[in-house]
Amino acid sequence: MEELWQFIKVCSLVFIALSYCYFVPSRIPKGKFRLICVIPILYLFIILPWNLDTNLLRGPTTLYLVWLGNFNLLLFSFGKGPLCPKDRQISFSNFLALACLPIKIKQTSKNNNNSSLESPSEISKPPLHFTIKVSVLAILTIVGVTTAKLLNLKTEPVFNEPYMSASLQDFWGRRWNLMVTNILRVAVYQPVRKWGQLPALISTFFVSGVMHEIIFFYLMGVNPTWEVTTFFVLHGFCVGLENKLKKLVKGRWRLPLMVFWLYFPPLIKGGFDEKIRGEIVACFDYFSMQTTHLAMMLVINKHKSL
Repeated sequence: MEELWQFIKVCSLVFIALSYCYFVPSRIPKGKFRLICVIPILYLFIILPWNLDTNLLRGPTTLYLVWLGNFNLLLFSFGKGPLCPKDRQISFSNFLALACLPIKIKQTSKNNNNSSLESPSEISKPPLHFTIKVSVLAILTIVGVTTAKLLNLKTEPVFNEPYMSASLQDFWGRRWNLMVTNILRVAVYQPVRKWGQLPALISTFFVSGVMHEIIFFYLMGVNPTWEVTTFFVLHGFCVGLENKLKKLVKGRWRLPLMVFWLYFPPLIKGGFDEKIRGEIVACFDYFSMQTTHLAMMLVINKHKSL
């Protein structure tokens, strides 16, 4: 119960911080002066997840604040990203939701050209680790979808049928965790693209790997092993290689999803699987006890009324 109150306090501080960002820095011209006003909020978002003890709450909070929130606020400082739409004035409620949650408002004039997608006839079966990762991140998607429904927003999906991926490029660029993909595309890929596609790809995957290492550090409190960063950098190199080879063979050759074994050892070594299993059991025990207590109180009150 104490953990729940801590989570409510964290949410209240996030609400106050984002309200400040909406009403104060947004009135300042984009650039370094707006960034200076936002820096205290960036620091606040970095330390807030440490107020939570359970991985069930600290994990999603770290993703929403340290990664999505801070990256969106950095882009906001320079007039980019989802918090600075060019075609309309963003409302306060939308600002709060888009700042930290995996939500992207669907564009009204949407071009449904799917020519960039791979042919469904060349789909390969997803690896086991892929299925595990989908299960772990399902709760994050539910939060975003629920918030969008409450605010009556038409949003784009967080995942675009990743099990239909026909190549690494298709998986990472068009189907998996599209909110993070969109942020990294604007924050890392596009600025580095002027030095070439391969440096931009490797830089983007490197930043993604470092952010995953940071999230794992928040979850387990152990020093990074850099296996996860190696996993993402390797995939960035392979996506670049795939692009080159596809041009040579006119799109008839693709790299399969690979080396997921680099992703999961840090979690297992840090005991994350045991910790999360224990927290889930504790949650079930708590709610079971509360449900039993409530049922007994209802029976007692019913007998008293008789």
